[in-house]
Amino acid sequence: MLVALSGGPDSTALLRALATLRRGGQLAALHACHVDHQLRAGSAADASFCERLCDELGVPLLRAAVDVAPGASLQEAARRARYRALASAAARSGADLIATGHTLTDQAETVLLRLLRGAGARGLGGIPARRGKYIRPLIDCSRREVLDYLAAAGAAFLEDPSNASPRFLRNRVRHELAPALEALAPGAEQRLARVADLLRDDDRALERAARRLVPRGAADAEAARLSGAPVAVQRRAVRRLWRAATGSRRKLEAVHVEAVLRLIEDGRRGPVALPGGRAAWCAGGRVRVGVTASRRGFPVKPTTTS
Repeated sequence: MLVALSGGPDSTALLRALATLRRGGQLAALHACHVDHQLRAGSAADASFCERLCDELGVPLLRAAVDVAPGASLQEAARRARYRALASAAARSGADLIATGHTLTDQAETVLLRLLRGAGARGLGGIPARRGKYIRPLIDCSRREVLDYLAAAGAAFLEDPSNASPRFLRNRVRHELAPALEALAPGAEQRLARVADLLRDDDRALERAARRLVPRGAADAEAARLSGAPVAVQRRAVRRLWRAATGSRRKLEAVHVEAVLRLIEDGRRGPVALPGGRAAWCAGGRVRVGVTASRRGFPVKPTTTS
């Protein structure tokens, strides 16, 4: 197992707990990886703290420095760079799993953030306990429990000064909205995490229904079957077509999905312009998402599958 180690309280507690399990023979091997995003002065000191911690626990440490591409969301760009570095470190260390220190508190904050952004069931499902080789062993533990664990062990940890900056929406949710909700309805954090659990179950059921309409990698789908499905399934089917065409879920917004659904419902041929020079259109009773033939937005001639 490879632990993503920032030196903050969550990842420090996670590494200490896993090191205890390793000493008890419940883990074959344990490594840690510290990723320096190089976004603030003093980040090199964080790496030194992680080295000392890993020396104390007898855990091999891999270090990675990443360049964070500028963009609209600094935090998102840093997250992508971090996960690329973690995947590379896991490959070098031979780790089967990558453990991150996300907690129940992070889960509740994520639900609130996505609710403010108008997310649907998939977004409000929050952070899964496992996705692929990434696992979150502390996802059912609150940050208060993490801090109590560290205090009982007399363990030091780092505080990232950027976590106090009101520049980032997550920090305002953490320091303003979440405490206000907890004061209004004690136990709100646990209930928000429960909402995420319930919505992930709902999303998985809807996604299975959409998969029957649009199998993995399918370039098109039968328009009549899509039109006859519940609208929640239709939306996921359109997103599956988009993912097959682009290899990603990104950039397709709700307004684009609704435009494709109107195209299908109205029985028009289209095209409907989509991000990145792509379009959706109907032909031969099927709906397809693909590239456009020119800047004018006309689609290439669609292929019809039987």
